[in-house]
Amino acid sequence: MYVLAALVLAGLAGGLLVGKPNEERTGRLPRALRIGLSGILVISALIHLVLGAWDHAAELYAALIFLGMLCGFVGDLIMARLVRVPNRLVCGMAAFGIGHLLYSGAFCFLSLQLTSDGCRYLLLWLVPLGVFVLWAWNHYIRKPGGSKVINLGSLGYALVIAVMTSLALNLSVLATRLAAAGLGAALFVISDLALGNWQVQGHDWPGVNDVIWTTYVLGQLLIVSSVAGAVICLS
Repeated sequence: MYVLAALVLAGLAGGLLVGKPNEERTGRLPRALRIGLSGILVISALIHLVLGAWDHAAELYAALIFLGMLCGFVGDLIMARLVRVPNRLVCGMAAFGIGHLLYSGAFCFLSLQLTSDGCRYLLLWLVPLGVFVLWAWNHYIRKPGGSKVINLGSLGYALVIAVMTSLALNLSVLATRLAAAGLGAALFVISDLALGNWQVQGHDWPGVNDVIWTTYVLGQLLIVSSVAGAVICLS
């Protein structure tokens, strides 16, 4: 598991350092490397489940994290145009959204396993995060005069992100060993804000795809690694 994490970090760093900017100058990380990193994260999540949490109180948590990461991988394939779908943005958001719902279920489950009132800090995070994502969506993601389906879909997706991140931060407060989940979810907010600004609102700025993928990969890596903390907390 540590070897795979090191491989992900080395691949990400190597791509950023020696990769050549694409024609649009939106990033240095080639598509094959991006998909490869996402695939390694799926394998890492599966190993955490099978070798770390199988027949353990944290098994459901690990299973939901694995399924969420798998949905993220499907979303990556869609966004990379490696899977043909009627609408790349809508189908991509749907895949990622399902993944975030699975993550939300994992964080909620683990919070309630730690203590009967495990979600007591949820509103402290959800209210400000909800306000922030609504503001960010209106200013940096929503495209005036654009597709209503994509605008409304991105709004729903932003709200799902707010719920998922709030649950992750709530979990981090309950147990510091699970801080990786909160930090990983917070990185997702940054990644998806940049993605929405680029793909929905249409602002392409130099290096935008590298910012998206760096925060995305690190966020997923932290969430997957939180399984180890869950096993310790429930032992």
